[in-house]
Order: sequence, then C-alpha cells, then structure tokens
Amino acid sequence: MLTLKTKNREFVDLINGLFKVQDLQGVRFGLVVSKNIRILQQELKDLEEASLASPEFIELSQKVNSLGEDTEAIAKLEVESTALVEERKKQLEEIDKMMEESIEIKLHSIKEDILPENITASQITSIDKLIK
Repeated sequence: MLTLKTKNREFVDLINGLFKVQDLQGVRFGLVVSKNIRILQQELKDLEEASLASPEFIELSQKVNSLGEDTEAIAKLEVESTALVEERKKQLEEIDKMMEESIEIKLHSIKEDILPENITASQITSIDKLIK
C-alpha cells in the first residue's frame, strides 16, 4: 500500500487517470486499477454528491440548451432564474474550496513490471503517482 496526502483536486485527476487505463489488458494491472478506483470513489463520494446540481437547475440548464443561439431568450430566462443561478454559483464555489482540501488516502501501488505493453506515455503520466 502507498499512502498519498494531497488535495482532493489531485485525487480527482488520479481517478480520471485510472478510468483512462481501466480497459488495458493485464489481470494484475486490472486488479490494482480496479481496487484503486473503488477506494477513490469511496473517499471522494462526499465531493461528488456535493457537486450534483439541483433538479431545478438541471431543468433550467435543459431549457437554456433548447434555446440554442437565442441569446435574448437565454438572457431573459437567466434573469427570471437569478436566485437559482446564484445558488449554483455558490455551490460551485464551495466545491472549489473542497477541491483544495488535503486528505490522506492509502492506495495500491502499481509495479512497473505489471504495466501493460500498450500503455501510452500520456496514460502513464495520468497514474504516475501510483507507479513504483
């Protein structure tokens, strides 16, 4: 096991990197990747739940998207929904603060000898904190 202490933002980047490599071949590699994804999902669950938009905001967003390029209608809709838009902005500010919080998580290291042959440099970079 490997203990990492860093900001939530970096753990979000790391889980995204693990998602990028989860379909690569290799049983031992796949097991380590899968275990780490589960650990990170559990540790970041509060962050994910806090970032969910309210049903009302989702509905507003769908209405805005349906208006396409009609900037006048979009502006009118945003004015009518000022409180909802402000609420979402505050929510995103709180998420940003949470992303900067440091936490410590124990993860499984990935040994170089189990890396798949077809892994790319970009994929390695996205999980390099776990490679030992």
